[in-house]
Amino acid sequence: MNLLRRRLLVVLGPTSIGKTDLALQLAHKFQGELISVDSRQVYRGLDIGTGKLPGKEVAVKKGEGFWEMNGIKIWMYDVVDPKKQYSVFDYVKDAGRVIEEIRKRGKLPIIVGGTGLYLKALLEGLSNLSIPSDKKLRGQLQKFTKQELQEKLMKIALKRWEAMNFSDRENPRRLVRAIELVISPRTSPYGYLRGISASYNILKIGLTAPREALYKKINDKILELIQERIVDEVSKLIKKGLSKKRLMELGLEYAVVLEYLEKKISLDQMIEQMQNKVRQYARRQITWFKKEKNVFWFNVTGEGFAKKIEKLISKWYNISKYAAES
Repeated sequence: MNLLRRRLLVVLGPTSIGKTDLALQLAHKFQGELISVDSRQVYRGLDIGTGKLPGKEVAVKKGEGFWEMNGIKIWMYDVVDPKKQYSVFDYVKDAGRVIEEIRKRGKLPIIVGGTGLYLKALLEGLSNLSIPSDKKLRGQLQKFTKQELQEKLMKIALKRWEAMNFSDRENPRRLVRAIELVISPRTSPYGYLRGISASYNILKIGLTAPREALYKKINDKILELIQERIVDEVSKLIKKGLSKKRLMELGLEYAVVLEYLEKKISLDQMIEQMQNKVRQYARRQITWFKKEKNVFWFNVTGEGFAKKIEKLISKWYNISKYAAES
């Protein structure tokens, strides 16, 4: 297998930092297509709250499992109905297939997003993704409150708890699954789910910013969501039959907007809570990605950072191409 020919670019970093804007720019320059690595962008109708649109105005066309922005396809958008559960195991299978199809079309696959667990599973694989559920154990755990689940997981598997992002910690279903993976005697019938890293020559680009600058981006982004009518988006989801329980599971912005619609909080409180929750989520992402190996980090507040990234990619891309064709 010629790994130099099988190139894969990754753009990672915390929410609101500008990953999609940069990835679209790189896709135009290097003839690529994007693959979103985001646990919520896979759901249809969750557009505004999950930030599917980039920060710049673009022409959008929607297809089956992808959006096309200014002629560039972004895959793993609108894959499944939000009423259904879509696991990391589902994501790895579908995204792996999409990446291989992009490669066969002669395009550069560009993974972009901020869900660290999904990225790790896709690249490196995870041995527990396909462990079947233990119905008896789940029945017992589902009687626990969210706080009781959190306390139990911290007690039996502190490292697993610390690795979870804010959204997962607030999601009872994911807490139950995490506990299940620790104490259930069941094993996967599929064995170890392999990642794709061994099959590709991968370059990882990480975006970062000083904390104050990132928080300002997040706060401004929340105000943009309000202008883009995220409240209307949530109202439409409810009218289409999405339960309040499911909205709470989807977390972050959606859970807060639901409280506003139920008149539990004011508009100002909604904005403040959304900003706080997303800033907390960004901190969890930063902590996760610090553990990511072989990443070239770039400060988005630095002068000419995008040009520096393009220069690095050009060197990697052209050397790989030349070596593959020699």
